[in-house]
Amino acid sequence: MDSAVRIDTPADTVYHLKAGGAGAILAINELSLWYGAAQALHGVQMSVEKGLVTALIGPSGCGKSTLLRCINRMNDLVDGLRIEGEIRLNGEDIYHKSADVIALRKRMGMVFQKPNPFPMTIYENVVYPLKVDGVRDKALLEETCERALRGAALWNEVKDRLDQSALGMSGGQQQRLCIARAIAADPEVLLMDEPCSALDPIATAKIEDLINDLAGQYTVVIVTHNMQQAARVSDNTAFMYLGRLIEYGDTETIFQTPKSPKTQDYVTGRFG
Repeated sequence: MDSAVRIDTPADTVYHLKAGGAGAILAINELSLWYGAAQALHGVQMSVEKGLVTALIGPSGCGKSTLLRCINRMNDLVDGLRIEGEIRLNGEDIYHKSADVIALRKRMGMVFQKPNPFPMTIYENVVYPLKVDGVRDKALLEETCERALRGAALWNEVKDRLDQSALGMSGGQQQRLCIARAIAADPEVLLMDEPCSALDPIATAKIEDLINDLAGQYTVVIVTHNMQQAARVSDNTAFMYLGRLIEYGDTETIFQTPKSPKTQDYVTGRFG
């Protein structure tokens, strides 16, 4: 592991234990964000390593979901938004004026807190991203559907009812269907915004197993309010507080021997 690098700011000391480098797929450089006059992110700087699971943790309102939504530019839709700094995906500045936002979002799979299957069949849900992109080859669509459902650990449960409505599935199945839809287009990064917050413990365990299975095939960035979940599924963890990145390192270090007193207080339950 890289040695800790302290970055002093007026508000606190930030500990970066992950320097990125050749293995980084995402580089976030001095990212600040305002909603009108209210600043939500303060100079966030971190690199996300390719093929690993990175968890963003912190108390409610700390900026972790805001940061996640910056990565695929979903925050662009918010009135009064202003951003400084940059995010680079494989070296490309995604906020450059020449960046194609639609093309960017095709490179980013997104899974939300609440399952959001479309009101169509299971099959049509999975292949939707390909059809939107103009793919009409039936054999390719069927192959992709099976591959994505297998990748989401759902194929054996639904292979005999692909023509039935996705709205008839259980909540846990719907969330795994949304993951299948997200990976159908083979994205470079899979973003997950508290994907288990609306699920029961059994469905949550299945999603966590799935995240472990997807690690290595995909770069996963997950926002979670559940510290135990972050400890179980992630390779690296970033702790955020009041819109600032406080500490970032491998998950074992963050939870067992953090450098920042704030991180220590949070992971031991003294606040949050």
